[in-house]
Amino acid sequence: MDSLTQKEQERLRKIKAAKDKSHEARQGQEKGLYVLFTGLGKGKTSSAMNLVYRHLAHDRPCAVVQFVKNSQAYPDGDRLLLTKLSQQGFPVNIHTLGGGFTWETQNPEQDRQMAAAAWQQAVDYIQDPEISLVVLDELHIALKNKQLEVEPILAAIQARPPLSHVVTTGRYAPEVLIEAADLVTEMTRVKHPISQGVPAQLGIEF
Repeated sequence: MDSLTQKEQERLRKIKAAKDKSHEARQGQEKGLYVLFTGLGKGKTSSAMNLVYRHLAHDRPCAVVQFVKNSQAYPDGDRLLLTKLSQQGFPVNIHTLGGGFTWETQNPEQDRQMAAAAWQQAVDYIQDPEISLVVLDELHIALKNKQLEVEPILAAIQARPPLSHVVTTGRYAPEVLIEAADLVTEMTRVKHPISQGVPAQLGIEF
């Protein structure tokens, strides 16, 4: 391997010094974050669940509330794993409280009632300072379908305890939530096997 020139070494030293200084300046500035995953691409729930797994690796309590999704529809891998982890003593709770997508339920009033119940469960977790991370999975879809109002949701997220994190997922995130979030990632769909006639598969989609 070729050795670095003196000029290259000096450039890298300066970069490291700047990075170290920036890192040091951020210490002590920790805060609870509002993280938002949206977009038409795959990976929104997966990204949120990875944050749950990271929290659990550090023994930090988490809660997941899933809107819209029906616990009877699919043997959802995330739900099954978190249930198993909870049974083994990991500090996590997961609630799948939806009735299914609107074309499946065909019952708007029931959908609104189930979304309201899910939101009330979510509020209890958001307000609890002992819960380090709360994931509101598919919340954006419940909002798009007018099953919930965005104003009380935004107010609750903004009033969370200072070091508590909240994550919301789903396509079509409202602009008001995007503006309020500390971290926003939009998943872009480039290719998906469904366009080739491949169905949702265990271990990939659920």
